[in-house]
Amino acid sequence: MTITVQQGSCPCSLWDDSFTPVNPNVHDGASLEVGVRFKASENGFISAIRFYKGVQNTGTHIGSLWTESGTLLSQVTFTNETASGWQTMYLPSPIAVTANTTYVASYHTPTGVHAETINYFSAGDWTRGPLTAFGASNGGNGVYAYGASPVFPNNVGGSYWNYWVDVLFVTEVTPDTTPPP
Repeated sequence: MTITVQQGSCPCSLWDDSFTPVNPNVHDGASLEVGVRFKASENGFISAIRFYKGVQNTGTHIGSLWTESGTLLSQVTFTNETASGWQTMYLPSPIAVTANTTYVASYHTPTGVHAETINYFSAGDWTRGPLTAFGASNGGNGVYAYGASPVFPNNVGGSYWNYWVDVLFVTEVTPDTTPPP
């Protein structure tokens, strides 16, 4: 079963700011990378990493974009975070992604505190616009790994878990034509 939510033109994300986790402050007790396995139905670019932050999730957070096999494509340190809610940080340069290819978006939490909803993907894939996060029938989701950043999150948390990591997907990148000062 696939759950599909329609969305207008991109920029697109898996979840908009109205989506929130059941538990925004899970304490894992160790430095941790949590992420989401996803694909886009069309070629485009990942321009930002997003994650949901609970008030107890403190410290410096680092977002990463990976290939399915664990090659690091881009990384960004989050700045100017709010105390809680969705955090978005643009990558240094948008990263081209190929349609129907699996990628992993993740972020590192040095304290191990992260958002979580168990059984989120038990009904199947989650699709919103051109983006799909995989459910249990497609290899599962809720990927994680312990250790210092960058560490590829290659463990699957029960196949159904949502750690509330997201991306910002755009179909084209407009070059900056502003002349240098």
